[in-house]
Amino acid sequence: MLKQRILTAIVLALVFVGTILFAGNAGASFLFSLALFVAARELFALTIKPENTLGIIIAILFASLFWIFNLKSGIRVNFYFSLVGSLLWVGILCFMVRYKFSGQWATPKKWLHLVIGLALLWICGTGLLFVDRYLPAGGWILLYTLTLTWVADIGAYFAGKRFGRYKLAPGISPGKTREGVVGGVVCNLIWMFIVFWLSGGWGMELWQFICIGLCASLISVVGDLYESILKREAGVKDSGTLLPGHGGVLDRIDGVIAATPVFILGLYVVGVI
Repeated sequence: MLKQRILTAIVLALVFVGTILFAGNAGASFLFSLALFVAARELFALTIKPENTLGIIIAILFASLFWIFNLKSGIRVNFYFSLVGSLLWVGILCFMVRYKFSGQWATPKKWLHLVIGLALLWICGTGLLFVDRYLPAGGWILLYTLTLTWVADIGAYFAGKRFGRYKLAPGISPGKTREGVVGGVVCNLIWMFIVFWLSGGWGMELWQFICIGLCASLISVVGDLYESILKREAGVKDSGTLLPGHGGVLDRIDGVIAATPVFILGLYVVGVI
C-alpha cells in the first residue's frame, strides 16, 4: 500500500511540476480544469448523487466554465475570492466543532454542501492560476503552495504512524492524530526555511513567509477533515478510485483547496500582490 501510494505521488508530482513549469499558464489551466472536472464529479457522488450521465455533463460544464472564465479573473476579483474562501473555511471549522454524524442528511443540506464545495474548488483553481499568471515567479509560488500541503501530508503520515496516540477528531476521522498534525507542521517549518533560503522569500520578510505558510498549513487540516465528513455522511472510505493508494482526486487535493485562499490572502496582506 505504501509503495503504491509513493509511486502515485511521484507520478502526480512529475505531471504537475512539468506542466506548471514547462507548459505555461495555458497548460496549467487545462490541467486544473481536468482536475476540477474529476473533483466535481466526486463531489456530486458524495452529496446529491445524480444519475451518472447527468453528473458527468454537469461536471464537464463546471470545468469548461472554469477554463473559460479563470483567465478573466483580475487582482480585485481574486482578492475577494480569497477573502470569501478564507471566511468559508472559518465557517466550516465552526461547523466541524459542532458536527455529529447522522448519515441522513436532508436533500437541502446535501445541496448546500455541494454548492459550498464547488465554490471552494473554483476559488482554489482560480487563485492558483492567477498567481501563476500574475506574479513574476508565479509558477514557483504556485508549486510552493501545493508543496505546503504535500509536505504536511507526508510529515503527518509518518509522525502519526510512529508517534500517534491522541486522536485529533475521533468523531470525524479516527485515523488522524494530534501527533500527526504536529509532525506535518514541523516538516513544513523545515521546508519553509529551505524554500525561503533558496528563493529569498519572493519579496517577503522571513516572519511573513513563515506566518503565511503556517496559516495555510494548519487550515489544510480543516480541508482534510471536512472531506472526511462528506465521506462519512456518504458512507464511503474514499472519494474515488482514480489514484491508487490515495483514493480519489478530492482525497489528494482537499488540503490544497483549503490552503490556497488563505495563502493568497496572505500575499495580499503583505503586499506581494
